Amino acid sequence: MLTTQAEQLMQQYRTQFMQDCSERAPKLTAFIQEILQGRHLGFSDENKSFDQAVALIMEYEYQDFSVYGWLRNQNGGYLGDGIINFPKECLPKFDADVEDEIYGLEQDENEEDEEDEEDEEDEEDEEEAWDAVDDFYSGLHEYFSHWFANCFRTAAQNTASTLPAYFSVHDTNSYTNLATMQEELCDDIAEKFGWTSFWQD
Repeated sequence: MLTTQAEQLMQQYRTQFMQDCSERAPKLTAFIQEILQGRHLGFSDENKSFDQAVALIMEYEYQDFSVYGWLRNQNGGYLGDGIINFPKECLPKFDADVEDEIYGLEQDENEEDEEDEEDEEDEEDEEEAWDAVDDFYSGLHEYFSHWFANCFRTAAQNTASTLPAYFSVHDTNSYTNLATMQEELCDDIAEKFGWTSFWQD
């Protein structure tokens, strides 16, 4: 059974994460507005400009929720002089290794009760603990994705932007279309814009 201490720890992280999102929404919205106005990009190639963008692609890292993005032109090429890194102050702070912390709590609990518990029960308890950790992360990612999408939609409304935008966790084969909130496969996105491939060398 998942220890009360472990449950409290996850609830504490969850509450802090949601509070961070709420507090940082104005900063994220403002930063996205600046991107949609052509800032934070840099164009050393005089033949490239923000006006050539046909899509904005954004990703976040699974563990720490850092976000980065890039613009694509009608040929699928990248615009700007590099990736757009979203400032940390725009995003919720999350640098905890919940798996290790929960594992440590579970180990301590098992050692205390070692004489009274059977191996099979220990395995069931450990499996339940990891299921709880998986549910914890799934909940955070779902909350984060919706929060980010809401901030983007507000920024797009404030700038009257109609630039298509896609958002996803890193290293996946589909992205959420932030206009429709529907998942779209990378190959389908590439086909929609007439790109040879979603990923360019």
